[in-house]
Amino acid sequence: MSPFPKKPLSEIDLSTLTEFVLTAEEEEHFNRGIRLFNTGRFWEAHEAWEFIWLRHPEDARFFIQGLIQLAAAYHQLGRRIFRGVAIHLRQAEERLEFFPANFLGIDVEALREVIAQSLKEIDSRPSLEAVDFGKLRIPRIERL
Repeated sequence: MSPFPKKPLSEIDLSTLTEFVLTAEEEEHFNRGIRLFNTGRFWEAHEAWEFIWLRHPEDARFFIQGLIQLAAAYHQLGRRIFRGVAIHLRQAEERLEFFPANFLGIDVEALREVIAQSLKEIDSRPSLEAVDFGKLRIPRIERL
C-alpha cells in the first residue's frame, strides 16, 4: 500500500507530468520490470514496478501504475481470467493516455496502440466468451 493518499485520475495535474528522477535502485527495478515483462513474467514485472510506484507522490507515478495494470492484464491472460484482462487493459489505457509518446524512455505510443487494438477486439464481440484471447498481441516494452 502506498503511503501517499489516493487520488482519482480526474485530479491529475497535466502540467506536473514531467519525468521524475529514479534513484539507482529504482532504475534497476524499472529495468528489471521491463526485462521481466518482455519475457512473460508479468507478476514479477508488476512487483518490480510497484517498488517505484510506492515511493513517488507525484502525479507522474500514474505512468508506473499504467505499466503495473498492463502487467496485471497479461498475468490474468495467462491465468485465463478474461474479465480481469479487459478490466486491467482499460485501466492501463486510462493511465497511459495522459503521457507523451516517450516517457521515462519508454515508447508509450506503441503500448497504447497494442492496448487499443486489444480493446477493439474485445469490444467487437457480443461477450467475453466470444473473444479469442489467444489472438491478443502482447506488446514488447522498448526503451528509446
